[in-house]
Amino acid sequence: MKKLIILSLLLLPLSIKAQRQTEYNRNGDAAMERKDYSTAKFWYEEGVANCNRHSINQLTEIWKADSSMRTSMRVVMGRCLSCLDEYAHANDSLAIKQIIEYYSEGIGTTPNEVSANFWKGQLEQLRQPPTNIYIPQEPKERMKFFAGYHASPVAPVGIQVGGMGKSVGWYLRFRSNLSFQTTQYEGEVVPFREHNQLKIQQLDEDKVYYRGTGRHKETILMGSAGIMVKAFTNFYVSAGAGYWDRKYSREFVRVNDDGTVQPASEWARDINSSMNGVTIDLDGTFVISGHFYATMGASMMKFKYVYPSIGVGIVF
Repeated sequence: MKKLIILSLLLLPLSIKAQRQTEYNRNGDAAMERKDYSTAKFWYEEGVANCNRHSINQLTEIWKADSSMRTSMRVVMGRCLSCLDEYAHANDSLAIKQIIEYYSEGIGTTPNEVSANFWKGQLEQLRQPPTNIYIPQEPKERMKFFAGYHASPVAPVGIQVGGMGKSVGWYLRFRSNLSFQTTQYEGEVVPFREHNQLKIQQLDEDKVYYRGTGRHKETILMGSAGIMVKAFTNFYVSAGAGYWDRKYSREFVRVNDDGTVQPASEWARDINSSMNGVTIDLDGTFVISGHFYATMGASMMKFKYVYPSIGVGIVF
């Protein structure tokens, strides 16, 4: 109960002020209905002392309705203009409209087109959406590029290039065994009969046999591309796909029917041992000191053969 009494005492001044505001506006409105502008002006002047918006609006209406009262209203209308100026500087668009009207029509002041145009400009700016608002942004991280050596057991010579961004990157990779063998013949080159003889489909000569020397060569070419995703600081995981081609060649000599061996050897591509198809890469790349990198992973050929791979290089 004691707390309720204290709260009532604290709110009492606010209640009295609200009642007082209601009283002078109510009395002024009653006089306005009777068109008793002198009495209405008396009550609204009390409201203008508190910059009451309703009082300011009603006094403005009196100024417009009865020109004979304007001389006696100069002081109070000047006070209205001061109140509106305070509201206008707080970006009150309704107050700015009234100030423009005051300066354009000379309400409570001398007509001033310059001031009216100034406030028109302020009102126009207030109506426009805000522009050129500075929104802090994180600086964009420049993509870093890299290049280096990459190899696997079947293709020990290769290069890799690519780029590493803030979150993702890319790479291109080419590898080979640098063993290139041209062949005049190709087809089914398989052991036939005894003494390591070969059967070559493209050759069918009477009284001539083809004997393998036991030597063979592989020509391997691999190319792939993929994306890199940063897993954590300085470490990327990558996955990609590409194409690989292996040409398998066998060396042979011609043996006459009398058993003599022709001196020149030849090569034939073995289509059964040659193959090509899709290659899939899966790797991890670690950036060292921001300037070097090391890659370890594996490549799967034809969804059957898996070979490890490594790479090192520079980041720039």
